Amino acid sequence: MNIYFLIMEFCISVFLVLFYYYFVESIKGKKYSKKNLPVDLKLFIQTQRVDVKKISYEKTMKIVAVINAIDVGIVLLITNIVDSIVLKLLIAVPAIFVVLYISYTLAGKMLKKKGMTLNES
Repeated sequence: MNIYFLIMEFCISVFLVLFYYYFVESIKGKKYSKKNLPVDLKLFIQTQRVDVKKISYEKTMKIVAVINAIDVGIVLLITNIVDSIVLKLLIAVPAIFVVLYISYTLAGKMLKKKGMTLNES
């Protein structure tokens, strides 16, 4: 495959996911509280022990949106290695979990360096 095609496909997929988060998630107009969190935001907060008193739900949602957009692009690039749809599915399912785990862990470490996580005691 052409490298320019892969780069364009990555950029378009990232843009589309960010577009979704901006227009669908943020235009709902509701403020996030502990009761009405999206699943991906709840997963990120619980696994990385983000202190929501130091960083708001809205800022955390922006971080998660960027992470998820880049993850979708990466998984798309990984699955484009093969041509068979069955193999793409077999590759995509574990790739999603691995890429999400790595990216959430890296983002959690960055927030920990900034002091935005709960103390480990």
